[in-house]
Amino acid sequence: MKKYLIHIAMYLGCCFSILPGQTDAPVRSSRPVFAINASFSRFRYTKTESYLEISYAVYPSLVSLIRDSVTFRGIVDFQTIIRDTKTDSLFVNQQASLPIAITDTSAASITKPLITKITYTMPAGVYRLEVRAVDRLNTTRKDSIFLPLRITNYQNETAISDVDLCSSVAESHNKDGHFYKNSYEVIPNPSLFFGASTRPVIFTYAELYNLKLDSLYILKAQLLDGMGRVVKERARPRRFKIADAVDVSTLATTTVASGKYKFCLLLTDSLGKTISSAEKNIYIYNPKIANTAVGFSAKSAEFANLSDDDLNDEFRKARYIAYSEDTKLFDKLSTAPAKREFLAKFWTSVENGERGRSDLTRGAYMERIFTALQRYRAMGREGWKTDRGRVYVLYGEPDDIQRHPSVDNSKPYETWKYYQIENGVDFVFIDRSGFGDYTLVHSTKRGEIQDDAWQQQLQ
Repeated sequence: MKKYLIHIAMYLGCCFSILPGQTDAPVRSSRPVFAINASFSRFRYTKTESYLEISYAVYPSLVSLIRDSVTFRGIVDFQTIIRDTKTDSLFVNQQASLPIAITDTSAASITKPLITKITYTMPAGVYRLEVRAVDRLNTTRKDSIFLPLRITNYQNETAISDVDLCSSVAESHNKDGHFYKNSYEVIPNPSLFFGASTRPVIFTYAELYNLKLDSLYILKAQLLDGMGRVVKERARPRRFKIADAVDVSTLATTTVASGKYKFCLLLTDSLGKTISSAEKNIYIYNPKIANTAVGFSAKSAEFANLSDDDLNDEFRKARYIAYSEDTKLFDKLSTAPAKREFLAKFWTSVENGERGRSDLTRGAYMERIFTALQRYRAMGREGWKTDRGRVYVLYGEPDDIQRHPSVDNSKPYETWKYYQIENGVDFVFIDRSGFGDYTLVHSTKRGEIQDDAWQQQLQ
């Protein structure tokens, strides 16, 4: 399996060295839910390989820190996994540790994200990217992100790379800099969150390939709302003296209402015909121009442009952690704004640990739903609706899976083991039909079905 690790870098105004071993008593062990951000961009490397940049953001204010004589220190352990979805083979399984050192926990630096980047070269294919992060000083605090990843070939056609949406892009002559790229220092924004009070300007970096020299091109940067409508656009005519070029630009967000948008960068000809395009979902939070009728909040930004059907579908998928009172209340809501506000409050309460799930975020939960859809579909049912899908959504990736195929007249079954739940629990699933529909028949987890004689069901 061929894998190339090109570069690992980090940024927080400066870079930190590896932590020393000596430590004192832990401090700041009580934190809001631990979370990271991750995003990726793809660029041409050869005609058959792409240059994949994966960017991460870690927030010191969410990390458990210990104090030595002068600083507060912590470590986040990362695992980056890239799997070929067609062959189910591992392409990348990389571990790295990121140190944090803060001299003053009351200073603004503790809320400023630590940005990291890992780069690989990859052949064309369909993959799945998984990023796992663990707070080393409190390993119960962890977060996972799952992203579909498609790598395409760059042949001889005029094309545009992915667009990097950044917190800053500035000219630079420091070729040894961690974020140096084609005469620029490019600092990514893995959260893809912008707004007047955080990052009022979107800095963009993109690469253009196989251009026709001296031809007139138009580069359009657009923000599209959930209905596909253009809410902001900037068009720039450009002529190029070289076949491969870089485009750097900005787009202000201070006049855009809070919500989820799609950022699109289009390369068109002089008549406006699109030649190539790149797009990413982003979030904008501008409370001064928010829809006050909705009672907008930062969490509400995640739902602002979801349709009524999307909102209903999200709550349907959240039923495993919803109370009966939640269902009754949601069923009474008849307008999309009311449903958006309900879901914003619902997920805020989940992420604040008010429902006994302090380890769970909306992003992690919905990623589990996505994974269950891919893995556990059976007998025409969506994967998250099956027994294995439900257990996966609620409890995450098992620490161990023991698979037992059919032998003689015995039915196939699986045992999932979770070592960190209630001092260790098991879930036993039997494929009664023989068509891959595994039913939960026994578990040692409190509140789940229990049948000590479950083995009798194997016959």
